[in-house]
Amino acid sequence: MISAREATAEGIAVAVGDRVLAAVVQPEGPDGRAVLSLRRARSRRQWTRMQELAKSGEVIDASVVEANRGGLVVDVGLRGFVPLSQLSSVGSLSPAAGEEEGGVPLALRAYVGKRLPLKVMEAEPRRDRLILSEKAAAQAVRRRRKEEASHQLSEGDVLDGTVSSVTTFGLFVDVGVADGLVHRSEITWQKGTEPTALYKPGDRVRVLVCGIDRDRGRISLSIKRLEEDPWARAAIELEVGSESAATITRVMPYGAFARVPAGIEGLIHVSELASRRVGVPGEVVHSGDVVRVRVVAIDPERRRLSLSIRQASGNVVYETGSDGDASI
Repeated sequence: MISAREATAEGIAVAVGDRVLAAVVQPEGPDGRAVLSLRRARSRRQWTRMQELAKSGEVIDASVVEANRGGLVVDVGLRGFVPLSQLSSVGSLSPAAGEEEGGVPLALRAYVGKRLPLKVMEAEPRRDRLILSEKAAAQAVRRRRKEEASHQLSEGDVLDGTVSSVTTFGLFVDVGVADGLVHRSEITWQKGTEPTALYKPGDRVRVLVCGIDRDRGRISLSIKRLEEDPWARAAIELEVGSESAATITRVMPYGAFARVPAGIEGLIHVSELASRRVGVPGEVVHSGDVVRVRVVAIDPERRRLSLSIRQASGNVVYETGSDGDASI
């Protein structure tokens, strides 16, 4: 016997002659017949499938049916839970920010009725515990896209892309077929520049594919290699003994770095900052100062330029004021 309630329940339709899979609830009921359940059998099949998905790592889609302060409840044939920490598209939420009734953030309530790509993290039928992750699914999708892209792209390709995220170690750029990394050393020829100060998510950039690791599914990109290397020009324009104005870019304990008109930076050692002995470089120069320097040494192979204020004619430091005007 299968109860009439189960036989007519939503999602279950049976008719005379149908073959069905049912779980035995009681081997013998009050009338001597076995009591069966379609719903329980379906639940067992779903749990088995969830356990297989947890092992395989396959990404599935599921509909969001409910939101609470801890995350989202989804329907995968069973009720599963996506914790807030596993929602990549929500980010960090303040417990009290934008709440509606019941203290549920608006950003979470907006998910109800939508479908999300998810990955099964835990499936424990005995504890009725089913945990899923959107974050892990997104990572798996990106990894698959990179593996596919690594066979479509070639080193030397020039692509247009969009900055998807900015970190202290570089930029992640979406080039259509996948995301690639522009390491901070490949963003600009200028040294000491933070990626966060140059780009933001959504910026359009042109990149060069400079490396593909097909085994690890990684794509390395470069922005600066599409621009002229300032050292190529500097090697022609600069000569030892020549003088020019330069802008102090960084002050370090051992000296200061200054950018010359050729577009490269050179080091002014602390011993070359002034004709007198200088204990702390910051006593003599500051970032933004315009100074007259003499080229002391050029090493194109090691990309090193040595400068001197002490040896320059005039030995003058032009300090840049807050209004942008230079004063001696």
